[in-house]
Amino acid sequence: MKIHHIAIWTFRLEELKDFYVHYFNGTSNEKYVNPQKGFESYFVSFQSGPPLELMRRTDVQNVPIEENKLGLTHLAFSMDSKEAVLELTEKLRSENYTIAGEPRTSGDGYFESVILDPDGNRIECVYKKDDAESSLPSCNEIKTERLLLRPFNENDLEALFACCQNPNLGNNAGWKPHETLEEAHEVLHQVFMAQENIWAVTKQGNGLLIGSVGIIPDPKRENPQALMLGYWLDEAHWGKGYMSEAVTAILNYGFEKLGVSLITANCYPHNERSQKVLKGQGFEYEGTLHQAELIYTGQVYDHQCYYLKREKWEERKEK
Repeated sequence: MKIHHIAIWTFRLEELKDFYVHYFNGTSNEKYVNPQKGFESYFVSFQSGPPLELMRRTDVQNVPIEENKLGLTHLAFSMDSKEAVLELTEKLRSENYTIAGEPRTSGDGYFESVILDPDGNRIECVYKKDDAESSLPSCNEIKTERLLLRPFNENDLEALFACCQNPNLGNNAGWKPHETLEEAHEVLHQVFMAQENIWAVTKQGNGLLIGSVGIIPDPKRENPQALMLGYWLDEAHWGKGYMSEAVTAILNYGFEKLGVSLITANCYPHNERSQKVLKGQGFEYEGTLHQAELIYTGQVYDHQCYYLKREKWEERKEK
């Protein structure tokens, strides 16, 4: 398990959002508003680690934040160097934020300073050489000729909703077309942001989200060396070779970087476009798993199962 997000109540919603976006390179989604409950919130995502949910509601009361109170005591942001800690500390000082702890080296080897955000929450800016080397995200950005594959973030919500409303997409991918932004928000967090090795497929230049591709543990195999490929593409971009381009990059990532021995894929018998992508990548037909899935309409679909061995992939790479 891992931390999904950290939530903070505030009276200064816009000011707090701007603080984390401006000083800590955060990326904020569009504001969520529930007028019936008097609730408003932003999710602010960072390069790695869990996002912050900043929340305001009319009935929430203020509680003084003290350094030594029980419960959540501070947030810590990792910096790339000592110089980065010093630079940010002095920038915040010059803009009249409180420096609650001057830059120092702690007993356990961290170079750190402590500042207070607009609500008085304690923010540690920390650097440690070993941590900086080991904290690289496991889901790196991957560039292809026309695409940028990157981790999903909160800013993808509206584009994801626009794509996934399409019943033609849901019919091929097995999900119910999204009816509300809230439904898309739940899927974004539970499916696309909560798992490793799942990428948003975007177009280089405009950053437009047009699909997703990923490799996850194969639930049909008890073998950690076997991963399962999955993907979907917005209908407006079908027939242009985008998904074949993305899948090629992910196969290279799986076999080269992750070192797996087998990558599998399943699709419905009627999904001829997906079958064409797989066969074009050298996948071999393994068989039909009958009555494999009950979908949202009440229908039961078979799965057509495909596989690609590392040896076959290497042979194709050499040609």
